[in-house]
Amino acid sequence: MIKKSVFILLSFFIAHTIYAQDYKHVQVSLRDGQTYKGKNGIISEGALTFTSGSMQKTYSLTDVNIIQAKEGKALKWALGCGGGCLAIGLITTATQAGKYNDISGETYSAGTLLAGSLIWAGAFAGVGALIGSLTDPWKIVYNRSSASIWNDLDLNLAPDPFTGVNLTLSYKFPNRP
Repeated sequence: MIKKSVFILLSFFIAHTIYAQDYKHVQVSLRDGQTYKGKNGIISEGALTFTSGSMQKTYSLTDVNIIQAKEGKALKWALGCGGGCLAIGLITTATQAGKYNDISGETYSAGTLLAGSLIWAGAFAGVGALIGSLTDPWKIVYNRSSASIWNDLDLNLAPDPFTGVNLTLSYKFPNRP
């Protein structure tokens, strides 16, 4: 009995984890015309949760027209470009520190080479962040108009004092421009 309940609990957790989708940056257009931008958006169980400013907001997917998301490529590009440049600078520092340079006629210390490497790595990280942000477009991850017709159906089962049970099936017409 315990093994069966642990299995059911574990499979529910795995199904919930697979169903939930998370995004670094989101832009949400609601049915009433308002638009919000936020970070750390999670779509799960028919709701969207994200952080806008310092507040966490949650909206039902029935209140949302479109959810657009960005992958968050700027940090990846910045780390790649800046880290690559820093690696080359560290290799150069380790192999060339204290050696006489025939071209310039100077001998560079390890501190000078390391400082130059850090400056170049910072510049390349900035260029990488710019490339990452320019190549990361908004992608539509949820569009109410392309969602199933079943999302607009509303089935209510409520107690009724006269008949005993009130079963209601209604259709919500979406506000589409």
